[in-house]
Amino acid sequence: MKYVDEVMDYFDQKDSPDVKEFLYRLLSKWKMFAVCGALGILLAYFISKYSNPVYMMRSTLLIHVDAGETSAQSMFDGYKIQDKANIQNHLEILKSYTINRKAMRNLAWNQSWYKKQLFSNRGLYRHEPFEVQQMDGVNITNLPISIVQIDDKSYKIKVDGKADYKGDEVHVKFEKIAFFDQLFQNNYFHFILKKKAEEIDKNENYFFVFNNLDALTLAYMESMTISVAEKKAELIHLRIDNSEPERGVDYLNELNWVYIQFGLIEKNKKSESTVRFIDSQLEGIVDSLQMAGQSFSNFRSRNRIVDLGQEAGVIVAKVEDLESQLSRAQISLDYYKNLLRNLGDVNQMKQVIAPSITGVTDPSLDALVAKLTDLYGKREVLSYSVQEKNPSLVILNKEIQLIQQSLEENLQSLVANSRIEVQSLTARMETVREQLARMPKHEQKLVSMKRNFDLNNELYTFLLKKRAEAAIAKASNVSDSQIIDPARLATIVKIKPKTAINLLIGMFLGIGLPFLIIILKEFFNDNIQNKEEIMKKTQLPILGTIAHNKYSEAVPVFYHPRSAISESFRTLRTNLAYVLPNNPTKIIGIHSTIPEEGKSFAAVNLAAIVAMNNKKVLLIGADLRKPKIEIAFDLDNALGLSTYLISHSKCSEIIQKTHIKNLHCVTSGPVPPNPAELLENGRFEQLLCEVEGKYDYIFIDNAPLSMVTDGIITGKFTDANLFVLRRGFSHREQISFVNQLVVKGTLSNVSLVLNDVAMNGYQGKSSRNTSGNGYYYEDSSPGIVRRLWEKVSSN
Repeated sequence: MKYVDEVMDYFDQKDSPDVKEFLYRLLSKWKMFAVCGALGILLAYFISKYSNPVYMMRSTLLIHVDAGETSAQSMFDGYKIQDKANIQNHLEILKSYTINRKAMRNLAWNQSWYKKQLFSNRGLYRHEPFEVQQMDGVNITNLPISIVQIDDKSYKIKVDGKADYKGDEVHVKFEKIAFFDQLFQNNYFHFILKKKAEEIDKNENYFFVFNNLDALTLAYMESMTISVAEKKAELIHLRIDNSEPERGVDYLNELNWVYIQFGLIEKNKKSESTVRFIDSQLEGIVDSLQMAGQSFSNFRSRNRIVDLGQEAGVIVAKVEDLESQLSRAQISLDYYKNLLRNLGDVNQMKQVIAPSITGVTDPSLDALVAKLTDLYGKREVLSYSVQEKNPSLVILNKEIQLIQQSLEENLQSLVANSRIEVQSLTARMETVREQLARMPKHEQKLVSMKRNFDLNNELYTFLLKKRAEAAIAKASNVSDSQIIDPARLATIVKIKPKTAINLLIGMFLGIGLPFLIIILKEFFNDNIQNKEEIMKKTQLPILGTIAHNKYSEAVPVFYHPRSAISESFRTLRTNLAYVLPNNPTKIIGIHSTIPEEGKSFAAVNLAAIVAMNNKKVLLIGADLRKPKIEIAFDLDNALGLSTYLISHSKCSEIIQKTHIKNLHCVTSGPVPPNPAELLENGRFEQLLCEVEGKYDYIFIDNAPLSMVTDGIITGKFTDANLFVLRRGFSHREQISFVNQLVVKGTLSNVSLVLNDVAMNGYQGKSSRNTSGNGYYYEDSSPGIVRRLWEKVSSN
């Protein structure tokens, strides 16, 4: 509990931010906010006016996710060419690099023309000023090639930039004169530039680049958005943002066409494989059928045989039936073996013909083959967009592995059964052949010829039927996708720049920038800004604030007695009387902790303002290291405090009159090598004793206390010690340093004075006044240039 109380006490002692004070500071800089806000709006306006507009192009595809079979396909049992689609597969295919790269290749965007504008380059798609014909050879890509037409026959080509050339970065720079319709050739380019029929503006700056189609494809893929219309919808929206609307429209439409063609090609692969297989079989059967038919006819003609006997007819029918069964069984066996052999080959399995084509009517085998080819197709689509370790691809591979195992077991069983069936049919054929051998030779030969002809004729008819089925199925294939809304120029939407929003953003950024600067400045700034900050840090009295000196004179209280700075010193003079004892001679030490805080300035003007009040004043320059007060009064510094301390001069010799009545001065004299030792040798105290009683006030200008101990030595003999702190220059930690001096008893009767306080803003709100109306009068109003400079410097 005690620890909690200590923590709470600590936070109670922490300085809380003064919100009201901070708001006053912000309000005091309202002109800067107004100027920055106006500049932000102006900048936003120019950006909106001169930047390239960006347009949004859209198209819509309808995807038949659960596409059913066509009416033509439903005529054939067991022959299914079309597979069910998945809408996610369609999304991934549209996003794939392969499809987008093919669309880019079809568009042949080998070059892009631009026109230079003030802040950007405007694309000239479909409005190219010249035609570029690429020739065989190297053409560096993505390097601007400036073209300026000279006359009807020649032009100037200029290139200056860095580009990748054969794997290295090279700086290409040249400027040449070339001719239209002639080959321009160097180490980096090979092309012919041709004029168009229409005239071009010769004052415009045109340039073109040879495109890297791979990089351009990736850029268009990044700028394209593909999404499903709704969760259960079958519509896919394609959107692309581009500064050239015609280019974006052409790209979307070409991508849609390439995608639809890709789907049709994939669906027709099975049909085409089936037709090729049947055609290869028909080539051999046609020749065999013609030869068998010709031999049969010739034999009957030579031997004048019109018909076979009844017994021969029965035997022939049995032979034909057995041979037909044996042929089909052998075809099935060969199909099973081929399928089993190619089971692990993805490319072969993707082109496998349906079992029904070979006459195999096993429903389970047909289902397994269809399922496996479907899974292979899905894996190929998924591999376009995911890596091998993707969970979806891993699951799909495991499912393919299971189907392969089931199919392998089924095929091994079917192969064994088919071999048994072939052996059985072969044995029955031997029995029938023995019966046929007992027939007359002419009948045997005729039966054999007829059997061969009928077998080939039956196979030919069977294959023709299957080929017709496959051709009809291929012709009836339609794409699973349909373009509902193609991209059109009439439907484009301008999305950038939005002038109203840009102006609003520009205004807020313009206002926010100085606000951010002020916040950061306040956060990192630990300089003293006002008297209230000093009051939070110390219990020492603050005798007054000294106004900012805008005059060139070192003693403005004498030359400008009615100015604001003179009034501030008068206030300090009045408040000083409250901390001084009632001694005949009052000794006041003027101190600072670091240089440049205005200590000497305060000492000179405070002594002057007291002397102007008919008081006898002596100002002693005890800063023996960097003397300044002799400069303020234009006095000779050959003799001074340092010469007195070394007993080289007498007291009467070092006291000099100034141009101000009642004010005398002891300058510091030549800079000695040991100031601290001289101040402690007793001569300084002797000097004070000699002048005591002759003057009402003695002011001692001391060296900075944080750097040397001179001020501590002289401070032992003073009645009061004034520490000068400078607004915006002195640090808050210096107040703690002064507090420590008081706590340790190093100096007594210490008071503070805040120097360089602005009297025309928040810092001097209690003294706010205008020239000629109020409690003090400024001698002259500064010019507009000086007022602007003071305003900027104060900010």
